Amino acid sequence: MLNVLSIGGNALNNSKNLDNLLDAIEFLAKKGNLLIVHGNGPQVGELSDLEGLNLGVLTAQTEAEMGIFLAEEISKRLSKGKSEAKVEVVLTKVRVDPKDPAFKNPSKPIGRFYSKAQAERLRTKFTLKHLVHGYRRVVASPMPKKVMNLATIKDLLERRYIVIAGGGGGIPITYRGNRYNFADAVIDKDYTSMLLAKSLGAKRLFILTNVDGAYIDFGKKKSHRLAKVNSKELQKYLKQGQFEQGSMGPKVEACVSFVKETGGIAAIGNLKRARDAVALKNCTIVTA
Repeated sequence: MLNVLSIGGNALNNSKNLDNLLDAIEFLAKKGNLLIVHGNGPQVGELSDLEGLNLGVLTAQTEAEMGIFLAEEISKRLSKGKSEAKVEVVLTKVRVDPKDPAFKNPSKPIGRFYSKAQAERLRTKFTLKHLVHGYRRVVASPMPKKVMNLATIKDLLERRYIVIAGGGGGIPITYRGNRYNFADAVIDKDYTSMLLAKSLGAKRLFILTNVDGAYIDFGKKKSHRLAKVNSKELQKYLKQGQFEQGSMGPKVEACVSFVKETGGIAAIGNLKRARDAVALKNCTIVTA
């Protein structure tokens, strides 16, 4: 059985979060095949500030660096002084449509948070958006259409490797003028996780974030977490605008799409309680 685990880029910036994540990975590794997709929002934003390069190029850089780091940590945890665990990183090219409307409507948060005063000064340089914890830069986030090296990922999974792929949502590639080009965008890793999960026949999709699941009326007095919900009900909440675009919205959309097409189970849980979430406890469980 294949499980797909999607984690935010913040997970690799915090030693406690990393320990929690490794607990969950160790649990899932005993249950069957495992594919891990990580985000890169904080890291690619920081690199962009420093280097100013095409976001597709920077995603390739972060996917390699973060993937190798995570693979080494997983190997150390699972090996425990024995033979080296089989973990492999796949630099993943993901094709996107150059005409995707997302290129004209930036929505994906990257980089750090800014105060209102800082955001005002940066508005001539970046597109910024006010989120729950402050202002962040937002960039184009087209939908992933095709994972171009899917066969490599599938082969490694069949050989019982733990595979880290689609890091940062994958390297966004467009096809124009009879050639492939880096797209100046960052694909949402949850959409790529969903595409990989469906393409590879996964049974479960786990999305770990900084809250305990999908909340109705988030941030308000009557806010409450959805414990177990079917895709039809969750779509209703999506239409009501309950889930923030570029944040919880893509996570919920990814879960709905996955369970509707596969009949599998998806879950959204807190990285601080990662082991619970992958055991389907204290999280939002989504069914068809």
